[in-house]
Amino acid sequence: MTEVLARRPRLAGVPKQFVAVVWRVAIVLVVAEAAYQLSGADGYDTLFNDIVHDAVIFGAAVLCIARGRDDARWRPVSLAFGLGLMAWTAGNVLWAILYAHDPTPPYPSPADALWLAWYPLTAAGIALLIRLQITRFHLHRWLDGVAVMLIVLAPCAALLLEPAAMEATSSTAATAVNFSYSILDTLLIGAVLGVYGVTAWRPGRTWLLLGLGCIVMALGDGLFAVQEARDAYVAGRYDFIWPLGALMIAYAIWRPSEKPVFDAEVVGWRAIVLPVAAQALAAGIQVYSLFHELGSAERIITLVVLLVAMAQIIIARPRDSS
Repeated sequence: MTEVLARRPRLAGVPKQFVAVVWRVAIVLVVAEAAYQLSGADGYDTLFNDIVHDAVIFGAAVLCIARGRDDARWRPVSLAFGLGLMAWTAGNVLWAILYAHDPTPPYPSPADALWLAWYPLTAAGIALLIRLQITRFHLHRWLDGVAVMLIVLAPCAALLLEPAAMEATSSTAATAVNFSYSILDTLLIGAVLGVYGVTAWRPGRTWLLLGLGCIVMALGDGLFAVQEARDAYVAGRYDFIWPLGALMIAYAIWRPSEKPVFDAEVVGWRAIVLPVAAQALAAGIQVYSLFHELGSAERIITLVVLLVAMAQIIIARPRDSS
């Protein structure tokens, strides 16, 4: 973090001291929230579960937006990520005002609409960052990214979604919204991991940090989804995970931009590792189905993997030069 503060971009109209204070305060607050919640404290504490929690995510949003103040090329990227975190903060504030002390809060609630808005805004930020940094687009390489997304989605469906669905006691709408978080998290993670294949497995630290932040946010959603479906959610026990993920995303956006090698030719194992892994996944699912009953999610994933492989063969085949 010291390196980031020392090499941070110069922001027109944003005092450097202000930005440094926001970073330090946000780090202290997320550590304090984590320490409080991991200590096993009982009950709902407004200071940590609402004020500190929301202050960190709001601070991360401010840092993202501030990053693009003096850089016209970077501004749409930072704005998309910042607005996404603002929407998440607004959902938290709405929940705290309306339902924090309600013994039977509605689920889903209007706050879920704001939390779910984080996903398209973050996806827009990822797309804009891809457009900014990737100079040559190879469709068959991007299909490798789709293969990665499927690799991530398969264990998510098998280990989290379907087992939780079988134990769910909530309404159909609540179950659908609950699982939407995990599915959308998986799609975001798959999109980021897909960039690694597109960039010849040299994505640069910005993408590595962004992927880590999305994974941490997904971890919080996954824990909530399983606990909520099993009617075992304890408010405030692991809520610090979301501010931690938000800070990681802000860190990825804030750090000085780099120029990864995106135009390198992909050869050898790096060129085939993703399609081979996807095919191995499809084969493994079919072998597993010989001994165990499969859910519909795994069967659909297998079908999509095969369709992606067919498309890759067609797109990447040698062209007749005559």
